[in-house]
Amino acid sequence: MHLWQDGLLALLAAIGLSSLLWAAVRWLFCGRPTPRRGDALALVPVRGNGEHLEEQIRYLAALGREEGCFDAVVVADCGLTEEGRQAAALLARDSRMVIFCGREELSGLLEERFSSPSP
Repeated sequence: MHLWQDGLLALLAAIGLSSLLWAAVRWLFCGRPTPRRGDALALVPVRGNGEHLEEQIRYLAALGREEGCFDAVVVADCGLTEEGRQAAALLARDSRMVIFCGREELSGLLEERFSSPSP
């Protein structure tokens, strides 16, 4: 019975050690996260029924949060079906980083966000 417990303890210790080693290597090569850029947006023009929209938006939002490369993800309706519009609206409602707008509203949104100089 002690052999089984010792094996389990060794496995957990190896997992913990490898996790610490991976964190150190990642910090060494990736460095610290870049500062947030408040003046960059990710623009995703979508059409159809938004089949893979959720995966794309969640990936871009995670990239923006982790790497700080942009401040928001703008989903522009360029011919979505009613089902696609509902999916995009739900994604925008669930995340503060996602903005859903129509093609006509896009220029107004960009003008509004970039009209005043950022501090």
